[in-house]
Amino acid sequence: MDDQMDKSELLSMIRAERARWEALLVEVGEAQMTQAGVEGEWSVKDIIAHVTAYERWIVARLQSALRGETLRLEIDQLDLEQRNAWIFEENRNRPLHDVLAESKQVFQQVLKLAQTLSDEDLTDPHRLEPFLDPVWTDGLPVWKCLAADSYEHYRQHIPFIRAWLDKSMPNA
Repeated sequence: MDDQMDKSELLSMIRAERARWEALLVEVGEAQMTQAGVEGEWSVKDIIAHVTAYERWIVARLQSALRGETLRLEIDQLDLEQRNAWIFEENRNRPLHDVLAESKQVFQQVLKLAQTLSDEDLTDPHRLEPFLDPVWTDGLPVWKCLAADSYEHYRQHIPFIRAWLDKSMPNA
């Protein structure tokens, strides 16, 4: 990942990668989204809920920081594996329609937040630092944190969905 990115580039990247993500989800189709085994025991629905949880958290954290508040979440006390297991359990019985609707809604919040942040907010790792958990930001500029919990997160899961889809539809 590049070390520099301005707001326009970030917004473009977020939109482009979300379009790629959405195109893959259309290819999967809602009828197959609840089939387990895409990534471990997770279904595509589970992966969507997982990605949405991280997007929701980044929005909440950054909105709090912009208000001059520090957001502490109980989930922050869990390691990555525990956190992901918690997300899975919280969402496994939710209806697909609800997961998809929330995903679209939270993505719009990500876009709106990215549009709200100034270039300085995005690129100066110290600007919002007093209000962000250092374990979460790890000294990185906000744009890198936003990228990690949005479009880079799509990129992490797309290969699993693609491989599963190709295996389940070999003649397609």
